[in-house]
Amino acid sequence: MRAVLQRLAELRGDAGDRYAMPFEAARRQLLAERRWWLEEAPAIRTDERTIEVDDGAGGRRALRLRDYLPGGAGEAPARIVYLHGGGWCVGSIDTHDGILRRLALASGLPVTGLDYSLAPEHPHPAAARDVRAVLAALRAGAPGGTRWVLGGDSAGAHLALLEALRARDAGEVPVDALLLWYGVYRPVGEGASMRAFGDGRFGLSRAALERYQHAFLGGRPPSEVPDAFPLGRALHDLPPCWVGAAALDPLLDDSIRLVDALRAAGAHPEWRRFDGVAHGFLSYARLLPDASEAIGAAAAFARRTAAHRVSGR
Repeated sequence: MRAVLQRLAELRGDAGDRYAMPFEAARRQLLAERRWWLEEAPAIRTDERTIEVDDGAGGRRALRLRDYLPGGAGEAPARIVYLHGGGWCVGSIDTHDGILRRLALASGLPVTGLDYSLAPEHPHPAAARDVRAVLAALRAGAPGGTRWVLGGDSAGAHLALLEALRARDAGEVPVDALLLWYGVYRPVGEGASMRAFGDGRFGLSRAALERYQHAFLGGRPPSEVPDAFPLGRALHDLPPCWVGAAALDPLLDDSIRLVDALRAAGAHPEWRRFDGVAHGFLSYARLLPDASEAIGAAAAFARRTAAHRVSGR
């Protein structure tokens, strides 16, 4: 992890603190910082397309999707839909391309990455509405019996869990499994990991989280948007969950609290804490073996869950 942090500093140069930049500049900077990490991403067949969804204001908006198709995936029993991280304000399928490639190859399943609408231009519930619409469109075009795994990291994990809760409450067919890496599941608050790492010495800070949250909620306090965060809501009757966390992360407590809440609701989540690594570590597989290990563990869970649910129905 020390080598990763040193390389990140070198790649950043004198560009400044990405977490404090205007969001348009931060989006460009994140992609620039990721290019070196993506140079050695594994080869895989991809197919890019757009899909039009309701923009919530009577219009339509085009969203970009990218399918990652490992060999033999055409007959796979399941598909993974992946939601990138970036604090709801930055990030894309381009910045997370290495994660998507490794997840598809490790699982042997097709993976679809989604560029959902970003805040502050599109505050909550825009991204959640995008996820719902894209899942519905993908399901409508898939063979009958396809199982659906919804995953994401950081803000993407948050959106994945929100969609599972929404589908449950609406009485709709839920996804079949969730893959949740170092997610943000409650409003920025206190806790041991926030006190230990909220100063930002490993990248993500409390100040950055508060800034992202403010943009995501459109300037509203969390108390005015009770549906925006999963923790604090009932977590019964959710699909099987794999939860991964980084030990050097101000959001570590969010994953611990989520696992505790799922267990209290009668679920049996599979959970891993990866020691010695920081928030966002999945992107650094070029220097950090833990990234591939974490992706592989979640990929194995996705395959087991899909196989079990296919044979059990």
